[in-house]
Amino acid sequence: MFSEFIFHNTPVFVGLDSISRLNQFVSNLKPSKIFILVDHNTKKHCLPILFKHNPDLINCHIIDVGLGESIKSISNFKLVCKTLISQHIDRNSLILNLGGGVICDFGGFVSSVLKRGVRFINVPTTLMAQVDAAVGGKVALNLGDYKNQIGLFYNPKCVIVYPPFLSSLPQEHILSAHSEIFKYALIYDAYLWKKISVMGLLDISQLNTIIHKCVEIKTNIVELDYYDFHERRKLNFGHSIGHAIESIFLNQNKPMSHGFALSIGIICETYISYLRCGLSKNILNSVVEVIFNIFPYIFLDPKEDDLILEYVKYDKKNSQGLLNFTLIKNIGVALVNFPVFEKDILSSLDFYRKKCRI
Repeated sequence: MFSEFIFHNTPVFVGLDSISRLNQFVSNLKPSKIFILVDHNTKKHCLPILFKHNPDLINCHIIDVGLGESIKSISNFKLVCKTLISQHIDRNSLILNLGGGVICDFGGFVSSVLKRGVRFINVPTTLMAQVDAAVGGKVALNLGDYKNQIGLFYNPKCVIVYPPFLSSLPQEHILSAHSEIFKYALIYDAYLWKKISVMGLLDISQLNTIIHKCVEIKTNIVELDYYDFHERRKLNFGHSIGHAIESIFLNQNKPMSHGFALSIGIICETYISYLRCGLSKNILNSVVEVIFNIFPYIFLDPKEDDLILEYVKYDKKNSQGLLNFTLIKNIGVALVNFPVFEKDILSSLDFYRKKCRI
């Protein structure tokens, strides 16, 4: 199965044939130099696969940028930029981001500002990146514990989504990405929700079709609202609270994966949808059941609630003192820029803390 999608004039190649198209695509760009950004894991597991299918890349400059969310720090950004400059990167160079969402975010940001803009290609290697982070043209750094506060819109020249990379992932990484898949179904596609809600934890054999569907949904939404003022904000469902929880654990030096934090965010924001948008109790219970069927319950200390609120206040969707959320009024029907009160957020955290009992 092979598909090509387009967002903002950027092709996204998805499927088993995608990686074999990279060589010709790079050749057509005629770069002066090629740099490949990797982390410790993709250097070991994915770089050999990339070279096998694209032997012309073997002599490229390889830069290992580290591992984990700390990659997206300002200090690491400065270090990697100095490394690239020392290796004589120029504006006709090309950067390949080989990794998960963190690598794609970070490498895209480096590309967007170094030399006032260097071309880049995303080659996502995690399920989270393949269904979401690598597609859409958002690039960012974290500012301390605050997620994605420094960033801009800067498109890759193309995105190569090659599902076999996923075979090297630990099961926890596959699980983590399920929250983004659930998000797509809840905001956009009732049929997809009906399908995946009974499947439990997806295995590798089931993922190819799911990846195609998620990329299709995201490119459709992004094409309607590239700069994220209205339609694209549907993609933020679960993220206002999810990102705040992620920041809490980052602040405690106990990093939580984005997907696990998002699983909590989806439950909390589905509960707020029940409180504020008339979402039925049956749908709320269904969402909770599906998420808890595969994700563990995670303890949230009530002492952190005020700090969670503070992090939510820094969400990029907020304006004029309003906490703007994306909520759902039904499966596949999302409402953007919906003002939410602090008491709603606190109620949702309490709902989660009581293991989702109304």
